[in-house]
Order: sequence, then structure tokens, then C-alpha cells
Amino acid sequence: MTKFLQRVSVGLTTAALLAGALAPAAFAGDAIIDHNGAGSNNKIKVDTVCVSSVTQTNNTKVTTNANPSANSGGNNANGNTGSGVTIDTGNADASVTVEVGGSSNSADPPSCCDCGPTVDDMKITDNGVGSTNKIKVTDTKVVDVLQRNRTRVRTTAHPKAKTGKNNANGNTGGTVGITTDNATASVDVSVDPSSNSLP
Repeated sequence: MTKFLQRVSVGLTTAALLAGALAPAAFAGDAIIDHNGAGSNNKIKVDTVCVSSVTQTNNTKVTTNANPSANSGGNNANGNTGSGVTIDTGNADASVTVEVGGSSNSADPPSCCDCGPTVDDMKITDNGVGSTNKIKVTDTKVVDVLQRNRTRVRTTAHPKAKTGKNNANGNTGGTVGITTDNATASVDVSVDPSSNSLP
């Protein structure tokens, strides 16, 4: 969210002994006080206030519930006659992988009020004898940037891997062999860090 606020206040003050010697003042852009009567007091005051506000918020919430199961066991070779019996199970792998990418904020706040009035835009002209003339310009610029990141990750996992409970019973006249491969269970959770950047 970007907020851009500019406020320009122009004040013209004139005081003259001879009111007829004053010309109308211009308020739009130029802020000119013209002709200034004798003994007059003339003042132009310009207040420029600019506030540029940028707010960025990221909330990341990840919840994972996983119960993977791998089973290559539970094989039976029973009651065989006259030949060899072999049970060879493959690998049982139960794994959980959770990858969470970090959130990021990148802000490029806008230029703050480069368009404000300058002294060159104003004139107090033809000053009378003994007059007091003053131009005052106040330029206030405020740039406010707020960046926040919040990441919450919750993982619940119960992986199971089995290769056992193989049976070879009641076989005659041959050899009996049971070979089981690896049973692995794993949980891998990775969270990338969040980042904030300003130019």
C-alpha cells in the first residue's frame, strides 16, 4: 500500500499605507504581489509538506500432515515341492519433503514532491520606498517505509516403511531363500528465508 500526500499552503500578506497602489495578488503558481505601495509590508510564505508512505506485509502459513507408507514385505511362498523357493523384495522408501519459499518485499518509494514551488516562481516587484518584503519557503519531505514478513510452518509426519513378514513354509525338495532390501523412512522440511529490499 502506497500513500502519497502533498499539501501546499501559500500565504500572501500585504499591508500598505496607500491601498490604491496595490494590484490583485496571484495565488495560482506564481504567487506574485505587484506594484507594492510606498511604506507597504509584503510577504509571501509557502509551506510544502509531502508524506510518502509505503507499507508491505507478507504472511505465510504452511501446515502439512503426511502419513506415507511403503511396504514390500508380507510375501508368501508355502507348500512348494521339488524346486527352490526364493523371495526377493525390493526397497521400501517412505519419504516426506516440504519446501516453503520465503516471502519477499521490494519497495521503491516514489519521489517526494519534486514539484513543489520554488523561489523563482514568486515575485514581490516594484517595491516602494521603505517597504519590507519577504519570501519564505518551507519544504518538508517525509518518506516512511514499513516492511514486515511472517512465516509459520508446521509439519506433522509419520512415515512407515516395511520389507519384512515374508513366509516360506512347508517347502520340500529344494532350497529356500528370502532376501529383503532396504526400508527407509525420512522427513525433510526446508524453509527459505524471507527478504526485504529497498533501492
